[in-house]
Amino acid sequence: MSPNENRDASASGNEGTNTRTAGRTRAVLATVLTAAFMTQAGVTAVNVAVPAIQREFAVGGAVMQWILAGYTLPFALLLITGGRLGDILGRRRAFLAGVVGFTLASLLAALRPGPRHAAGARVLQGASAAVAGPQVLAVLRSAVPRERRGAALGAYAAVIGLATVGGPVLGGVLVQFAPFDLGWRAVLAVNVPLGLLVALGGLRLPEARSRGGAGLDPPGVLLGGTALLLLLYPLVGGAQAGWPWHMWVMLAASVPAVVLFAVAERRRERAGGLPLVPTGLFGNRVFTAGLLVTAVTAALVGGFFLVFVVFLQNGAGLSSGATGLLVCPWALGTAAVSGPAIRWARGHGRRVLMAGAVVMTGGMAVLAAVVRTGQTDPPPLLVAPVLLVVGVGMGLVSAPIMDVVLAVLPEADAGAAAGVFTTFKQVGAAFGVAAVGAAFFAVLGGPDGPPSAHVAAMTAVVACEIAGCLLVWALLFLMPAREPVRVPSGADTPRK
Repeated sequence: MSPNENRDASASGNEGTNTRTAGRTRAVLATVLTAAFMTQAGVTAVNVAVPAIQREFAVGGAVMQWILAGYTLPFALLLITGGRLGDILGRRRAFLAGVVGFTLASLLAALRPGPRHAAGARVLQGASAAVAGPQVLAVLRSAVPRERRGAALGAYAAVIGLATVGGPVLGGVLVQFAPFDLGWRAVLAVNVPLGLLVALGGLRLPEARSRGGAGLDPPGVLLGGTALLLLLYPLVGGAQAGWPWHMWVMLAASVPAVVLFAVAERRRERAGGLPLVPTGLFGNRVFTAGLLVTAVTAALVGGFFLVFVVFLQNGAGLSSGATGLLVCPWALGTAAVSGPAIRWARGHGRRVLMAGAVVMTGGMAVLAAVVRTGQTDPPPLLVAPVLLVVGVGMGLVSAPIMDVVLAVLPEADAGAAAGVFTTFKQVGAAFGVAAVGAAFFAVLGGPDGPPSAHVAAMTAVVACEIAGCLLVWALLFLMPAREPVRVPSGADTPRK
């Protein structure tokens, strides 16, 4: 064979290998991103079904609260444990277990005859999502080639944004137009075919087990779960219960519980055991700063959409469908820039993220001007572009922050780190809902306040959102000015 023929054959072989690699990467992305959408939309999509459930079964707010919190609490409480399970048992195995559990729980919740059974199935659904969810970021870290990882993380950020904002919209459409008179059950039943497809795709995921043979750290699971429960239970259910004294006691007790958990984890690590959360991660300034930025941005999104939907429907009188369409530009803006934002940040460092924080602040300032005009019916043609701009700013921050943080983490702790990362996001969202909701309803003076009171309450909330955007901008100074040195696969310790 001539040299030219050798080169042609080699090029043909490389092209075939590259094609197969690209095909496997697309299959991995389709599988894990669908799972990410399912688990994230599970937090919010059921919200719009609550009135239909109440009408059908004539139950009180306490049961309805558990249909919502029954998912959120175990989801947030077990994310770190779920991430570490992936490190120990294998990411594919943990992913499949979580997806199968989520699918079965969705089926049970849709088939059970009463809301109390549905609430119990939602608890199982949230726990299963906590096992599957952290594996998504871990798989993106380990299974996607380095040159494609930026685009993959951009797609992940876009999917999470669409699921967060689009979950209630999808839920409303399913409740209203579901076939076979499924009604509210369609919001849960839709997860069954999706879950089966994801499970089939999960069988083809590459296996990765970074901590084979290590134990799970039961004391860490108990102490960490207790600390999160003491923090999250009041944040999720305090407002519904009228903030009784024991909720405040739980919040206060969460601080020493977190300290006790940290001490126990450090002690286990020094003794040569595998902690639930590697304490060395928090000695990495990039990781810690990324967690803070993630928590604050999640608080901004969670709190804003809770009260803005109330403002549009109760204050401006918009229907649920019109409200959903009006807030969609935020998600679309985030989705549109998430992929390019990672490429830009790799070239220009934290300036891209800081520009995103400035864009968010500017968009919120314009929204504040619109709301301050005292209009109880804000013009959609003005509000929608403003939300699009804020969403673009959010995408410039939320997508690159994950890429920067994952860059400095060792592969061995990718699952645990992803669990911590997602937990901070859920804690931030819960805090935002509690804090911003409290501010809004305090100014409003009651759920049946007049339109002018809704304007005043929304004005106060937008001012809080502007302050939060400026806090994000300030926190970004803790991030590296340039792209950090990336930890190679197999590294044992995070770089500082």
